[in-house]
Amino acid sequence: VVIAQADGARYAAASDPQATAQALGTISSTARSALADVRLLLTQLRHAQGEGPQPMLTDLEELYAQVRAAGVDLHVDVDPAPAAEPPAAVQLAVYRILQEALTNALRHGGGGAVVVRQAWWADRLELEVRNAAAAGVVPGAGHGVIGMRERAQLVGGTLSAAAEGGAFIVRAMLPLWAA
Repeated sequence: VVIAQADGARYAAASDPQATAQALGTISSTARSALADVRLLLTQLRHAQGEGPQPMLTDLEELYAQVRAAGVDLHVDVDPAPAAEPPAAVQLAVYRILQEALTNALRHGGGGAVVVRQAWWADRLELEVRNAAAAGVVPGAGHGVIGMRERAQLVGGTLSAAAEGGAFIVRAMLPLWAA
């Protein structure tokens, strides 16, 4: 479509400026739509899971133990707790987001305690990971934040990650009904 419209606009440019403008509008919208499709496909491919069991909420205690064994002063607060078992897609997203956020806190954090908060409401999970921000670290320079954001988006949620008042905070909201 883009090629056909571009060829038509080139031929119409001299004789019909209105047709050229319409063709350029079609090129723009078609290219944007195609780009969005490619981005979605790449996101899904990047997060495709292999065969075998995937981590769930029950695996979080092991993850927390690994982080503590690496020397992190980790505090976890779950309030309220999930009333029922969340969908598997949400559990996997929670695990992977926490895995990346805790790894980032370990590698790039400014020391001190790392606090994980989970609030499981009837329709959503609100998740926060907070640690001291390290001087000289450029948040978001790698692929970790991008991957966490994509994980959240795959289940219909949102994720933000930013330095605030001397801390680096990752916040996610994952809807339970969309997964």
